Amino acid sequence: MNDSMKTAPVNSQSSLWQSFLQHGLVVGEQPAKPELKSPWFVKLLLAISGWFAALFFLGFLAIGMEFIFDNEIGAFIVGTILTIVAYVLFKSNKNEFVEHLSLAISFSGQILIVYGFTLYFDDNTSWLLTTLLQFSLMAIMPNDIHRFCSALFGACCFIVTLALFQLPFIGGSFVLFAACWLWLHEFDRTSQQTHINKLTHFFAAFLDNKRPIAYGFLLAQLLQTCLMSFQYGWYELVDFGLANELLTSPWMGNVLMALVSLYVVWQLLKRHPELPTKVRSIVLATSLLISALSFEAHGINVAILLLVLGFSASNRLLIGLGIISLLAFMSAYYYFLHYSLLEKSFTLMFMGVFLLAIRWIMLKLTAKHQELTND
Repeated sequence: MNDSMKTAPVNSQSSLWQSFLQHGLVVGEQPAKPELKSPWFVKLLLAISGWFAALFFLGFLAIGMEFIFDNEIGAFIVGTILTIVAYVLFKSNKNEFVEHLSLAISFSGQILIVYGFTLYFDDNTSWLLTTLLQFSLMAIMPNDIHRFCSALFGACCFIVTLALFQLPFIGGSFVLFAACWLWLHEFDRTSQQTHINKLTHFFAAFLDNKRPIAYGFLLAQLLQTCLMSFQYGWYELVDFGLANELLTSPWMGNVLMALVSLYVVWQLLKRHPELPTKVRSIVLATSLLISALSFEAHGINVAILLLVLGFSASNRLLIGLGIISLLAFMSAYYYFLHYSLLEKSFTLMFMGVFLLAIRWIMLKLTAKHQELTND
């Protein structure tokens, strides 16, 4: 009796789907039943419980296994074991408590592995290996929160690693390009493409869900840009041991950032072939001018780029980040002491008037093009 009651709803749903198929209302196979998600307060309680359990577990390790912290081999072994355990828990269970417990265990394992790096290698090699570790976990771990954190930590470590190898100022541009590429191809599915190579097949699984990685890269770039807005003194906050003769200059990072902006604008324009050529030229010229003005007012082009990406993807979070970033970077430039307030006021006023004029011209050209098309 119970078995028949369980199969009855399933049979009724299947017959209903078949009826929809016959009438042409739906296409394809019947979708799977969606998973029931817990309310946010339940997830918060389970998250707190998971982190407390992980802290007690780490306390047990610290008290009962002091040898782990005495040599790099013990840190490597225990850290690797904890990371593997976290991966197995992520794969085998979808419970929120276990999920956050696995997250804390994975972070603990990563701390031990990085601690082993610092004991065995020099600073430059340790940062490089940490970067590779974070990017590898970003690709492997089947959890969005973990992938976001790994992308954030990996991008920050990548920027620091380039600085340690005498290549500062350009790491943020590479991170921004990766984030923009992920947002522009957010809904692409690499598993459906037949022309990709074997390397892309290897990363197809984690590229199918790009949003956590894109947010992590983007937040790392915003953090770096916030420090860059204070006149390139970001690397002085930590003793990196940089040499006097660097292999890159600040203007190289600005040029790369301008190229990223032009790439994004060009990709978005390709999605609208109906736009007139004049409008396309004006948009590209405007993007180039904003990037040029951002050579002094650092971060403004990044904030406007966030707004453009947010509007193109209808992403309110990106739009909000763009607005907050624009206000923050403009404020940082306004209170920058190398120029007078009058000079900075004229620069910001010129940029605002120019953008309003460009908007008015584009609206006129678009309306005229629509009238010609309708006629």
